[in-house]
Amino acid sequence: MKLKIHRAAFLFSLLLFPFALIFVGRAQTPQATRGVIRLKVKYKSGPAPAKELSRKRFFLIKGSLAENKSLIDAMTASPTTSRECYYRSLGASEALIKWLRENDCESVYCREIEEKYLSGAEAVPEFQAAYNQGLRDFKTPELARRWLTVNLPADIRAGFYNQQQKAIDALVAQAEAATKTRVMSVMTDRKGTAYLTDIEPGTYTISNLVFSETEKTSILWACEKEVKAADLAVAMKKPFTLSNEKDPKVKCEIVEGPLPACASR
Repeated sequence: MKLKIHRAAFLFSLLLFPFALIFVGRAQTPQATRGVIRLKVKYKSGPAPAKELSRKRFFLIKGSLAENKSLIDAMTASPTTSRECYYRSLGASEALIKWLRENDCESVYCREIEEKYLSGAEAVPEFQAAYNQGLRDFKTPELARRWLTVNLPADIRAGFYNQQQKAIDALVAQAEAATKTRVMSVMTDRKGTAYLTDIEPGTYTISNLVFSETEKTSILWACEKEVKAADLAVAMKKPFTLSNEKDPKVKCEIVEGPLPACASR
């Protein structure tokens, strides 16, 4: 009889063991100590539905909008040149300007250059010239196409991007000197979404630092965000959305204006 009782107790303990492990596992799960931001950026232009702002870089700066006032003043005062005006100042062809605009590129490196841009109705003269030079250098049409960017003038290759990056680097250096904290950055994907992770809880300013171009305007954001300790699952449910439309729930300073008219060369 005693043996049966012991055996029953043993079997009962085996049944309880998995539930005990689950309880202990839950009890020992560490609480999140760092923050996460799921960033969503969109803009509205005219009567059309809002669009996602894709492939644009945003920065996370320690401190509130008030604490970063001097930085925001520097951002808004920074001279800006549109992509189109920059390339027109170089005497770029209409075909190249169209290729950059349609692909939303700040340099020729953002997309692979397809064969249709080397001949025919969509040909880009700058690409054609670089490709022909490549045929002499690389011998095969495929290599000439893939490596044609090396035969483009430096300012055509990435001059506008480098100009933008120089302005960003100066503003990041100013922010880091003032806050004594490293500035984090992230680029939105094709759906205008990006994730900032491993953030120390506190108040931050999120900004693109330099104006981002849309079809008709350029937009500069500086938005305040309080970051609390949370895991990614929580951040997924509550995206922090930036838009050029006023949202009383989001504390932002937004500067938007029409793209400048370009001086003819």
